[in-house]
Amino acid sequence: MPKSDFSMYADRHHNIKPADLIALDYYVAKSGEQFADTAAAYRHFRTKGQYAGLDPSPYFYHRWYAWQNPEATRFDTCLDHFVAVTRQSFIDPAPFFDSLAFMAAEPGYPTIAHALAALTLGLDRSLSPDLSMHLNRLAENQARVHAAISMSVIRNSPTGRRRLVWVQAGPRFSTTSWFRPAQPRSWDLMCNWYTLDDLDLRHGEIHLRQSGTKATAIHHVLQTAPDLLSNYDQILFLDDDLDIHHADIDLLFDIAEHEGLALFQPALLPDSHGVWKDLFRKKDTGVRRTTGVEIMMPGFSRKALFDCSPMFGRSVSGFGLDFEISVYLRSRGMQCGVIDSVGVRHYEQIDEQGGSYYRFMRMLGINHKLELYRAIREIGAFPDFRETVTVTLDGLNRVGADSHRDGTAAY
Repeated sequence: MPKSDFSMYADRHHNIKPADLIALDYYVAKSGEQFADTAAAYRHFRTKGQYAGLDPSPYFYHRWYAWQNPEATRFDTCLDHFVAVTRQSFIDPAPFFDSLAFMAAEPGYPTIAHALAALTLGLDRSLSPDLSMHLNRLAENQARVHAAISMSVIRNSPTGRRRLVWVQAGPRFSTTSWFRPAQPRSWDLMCNWYTLDDLDLRHGEIHLRQSGTKATAIHHVLQTAPDLLSNYDQILFLDDDLDIHHADIDLLFDIAEHEGLALFQPALLPDSHGVWKDLFRKKDTGVRRTTGVEIMMPGFSRKALFDCSPMFGRSVSGFGLDFEISVYLRSRGMQCGVIDSVGVRHYEQIDEQGGSYYRFMRMLGINHKLELYRAIREIGAFPDFRETVTVTLDGLNRVGADSHRDGTAAY
């Protein structure tokens, strides 16, 4: 990309204006009106277009951007927000547009706003705006990732307990981090090791080894070895960067069973890293019916898990998978909820730009935001995780604590 070809768009001292990010012909076609220049088109977008849900260019998905960046409502338009934010950081204007990856491949631009302006005006054609092409490429990369995964069973010694805790385990996880082997429990422990090194096999009834992600691991077990899961009435899937108390897991399962929750999770503690405020703990006890739960730590009834089994193959990163599962199960009359009686701390900061997980996704050729957008298109709406009903337990915390540790509740 010779700098001379892009003049001011590769000039660090040139200030990009929101109007520079409007593709005039495209916006004319979308709005059905004529504009003398991009400045006039921007004025229309600011007063009418954004409220009508119009996109200013094929590289900028307005509704998607606003959903991803709710703080943008404090600006005149999402374009103003984009220009302001990208002076110091990366941010994605469309689900197929990975700004960090683009800037790594095209380092001549001072900011991603400069790059977007050049793309919008057709001066740079290194990134196609064709969504179908990007979705097809994503599907090809997903298939390649799945084809490369093989699973080995290191240990398989189920006890007859009717509950299972699956940990997606890597080098940072130790089977003694929160697991207490001497304490009573109604659940077996399964570790799915996605690492080649530092496997901790001291404790746990089931140990698997397979590379990939939590989503790909669950998918491959459900497709190739479903018997590993089918004998359990409830299954809890945990990431390995969660801090949970051993004794609380029985309480979690007991309350979920008593409340008839097909899909559930413990509440995030206030000092945790998370996105959805209604998934954080609001009080010390109780259950809140919600529209769904995150992929970070979902619990399932056996029926719910196997009913949505085909969905796990749709997302390598896990993005969008929790939305699809939640919407699907609720559409079948099943209940979802957050259990405030059990709190969990998520201590690792979410870093979609420089975090190791997201670097791994880029290495695999998986755009996690595009996987999320594919799910949203499938659902037909921008979903969220929010509270719908609060339930008073009326002593169920005692019931959970008094449950028999063979998995049979005291009620």
